[in-house]
Amino acid sequence: MATELMKDIYRLEVPLPKNPLKLLNSYLIKGKERNLLIDTGFNRPECEAALMSELASLEVDFNKTDIFITHLHADHSGLLFKIKTDNNTAYCQRLDAAIVNRLSDPTYWDYLADEFIKTGLRMSPELAVETHPGWLYRPNNNVDFTYIENGDKLVVGRYTFTCIYTPGHSPGHMCLYEENEKILFAGDMILGDITPNLCIELYLEYPLTDYLESLDKVEKLDIKHIFVGHRSMLKDVYGRIKELREHHAARCQEALMVLESGPLDAWEAAEKMTWDIQAKDWNAFPPSQKWFATGEAQAHLLYLWQKGKVRRKFRANGVNYFELEDGVPIERELISAWRKEFKHKK
Repeated sequence: MATELMKDIYRLEVPLPKNPLKLLNSYLIKGKERNLLIDTGFNRPECEAALMSELASLEVDFNKTDIFITHLHADHSGLLFKIKTDNNTAYCQRLDAAIVNRLSDPTYWDYLADEFIKTGLRMSPELAVETHPGWLYRPNNNVDFTYIENGDKLVVGRYTFTCIYTPGHSPGHMCLYEENEKILFAGDMILGDITPNLCIELYLEYPLTDYLESLDKVEKLDIKHIFVGHRSMLKDVYGRIKELREHHAARCQEALMVLESGPLDAWEAAEKMTWDIQAKDWNAFPPSQKWFATGEAQAHLLYLWQKGKVRRKFRANGVNYFELEDGVPIERELISAWRKEFKHKK
């Protein structure tokens, strides 16, 4: 059932079955002339049934309802083509829009699998792609997007939103900010009880670097209400930003610590790192979770390389690996405290 969060702003819960994210928070903003739907859910029957039911309960006319896609991932864009008509507009940042329209192109996935293999991914490209939710639940058709960029304005009924460019979780991630009511639609930029995954992507070479810069940008906004892309609503946005910074600082220290055993590629580092995955051990991780963990490890190792704390080298097969720079201190107490808190939250 759609929940009215503020005047004319509704939360639509879209289940994501058998996925660690559990649900997508889609949002509808109603206006006298036009509405705006923010994000859609996977292209799968369970998501479609839930979203369409909630939109029907609000008597939504698709021809008068525009769509804002915060970022490319299929849990946010998968059902876009079901709602797009000749009479409504689909908004997305140009980099993510380009990728959304390539999610059904096997050559795009060939490229992405090859980039992950260069990080040390040890599974066949076929298995990596065939089990990836972005491939399984992608949009079926291409969409004629209207591009939006940082600072663009969207007026919906009583609200005037500013587009805020926040790359890191994806190359073209966008938030919506309403200055008068101090509202932020955060997409996956900030989540309340999980941390956004950071992986290399087409147009996204240094995910963690970009993400931390985006956190700085969001922190400067005057935010009273934040509406996130998954799971529970969040009240203390500034406290959560602090926690996210601390999480990535501890994760970087953990990455340094696992390198003490010797040079490692991202797959090898990920195998030794701490993850919130319901599995006995690394070997029991589902293939898609090994993909995401390897990508996250690579993002942190690249950040440490940029900061001069590790050396980046390449094996004969093109796989990059990392080794500690001499004399780099490791904050073991920080890692220990973070791991305890991490396991407690699990």
